[in-house]
Amino acid sequence: MSLLKGIHYRSSFVYDMLDLLKRGRRRDERYRIAARYVQPGESVLDVCAGSGRLQKFLPENCPYAAMDGSPQFLSQVRKKSRPTVLWDLHQGWPEKTPRADIIIMVISFSQFRDVSAGTLLEDFKKGAKRVVIVEEVLERKRSQASFIQKIINYLCGTDYYIPVSSWYTRQEFLQLMRDHGYQCEEVSNRYSIGSYGFK
Repeated sequence: MSLLKGIHYRSSFVYDMLDLLKRGRRRDERYRIAARYVQPGESVLDVCAGSGRLQKFLPENCPYAAMDGSPQFLSQVRKKSRPTVLWDLHQGWPEKTPRADIIIMVISFSQFRDVSAGTLLEDFKKGAKRVVIVEEVLERKRSQASFIQKIINYLCGTDYYIPVSSWYTRQEFLQLMRDHGYQCEEVSNRYSIGSYGFK
């Protein structure tokens, strides 16, 4: 059983299989949503990038860089000759980060809800002109003792993952975005968007 601890972020194959089981044919919806905010030629810093799947959905000629805490995932991004930053965001924002027109984070923000979410929102503003956060939200808060949350925390349990009490509810996410000067919108019954720097 200990071999399964943290496997969600140690194996892109396991990550992709679990993702496919959970979302089916709609697994790429979140990347398509994020890509709508990017114009051709704009540089993108993909934060908590995983294996870099977002770049497949970006407009043409967009310089792409990936930041993640998983060396296994970033090794796949480097195979495509893309710049990478290996970094645990729980340690704060790195001093040396590729400057970008837009920072994008896709369904990873809840990982920081219990420790550094507000600080991260402010750090993003320093790292790019614009920010887009696509987050999977709940209609109501999940119990910290819920079996599902315990399983998620176990499968994600690497040294750069801090167990979370729950994902954000739609209302919690909306309020946090507003508190930090971000706009917030709902794009489906599953996803909400926090954005900064868009008129």
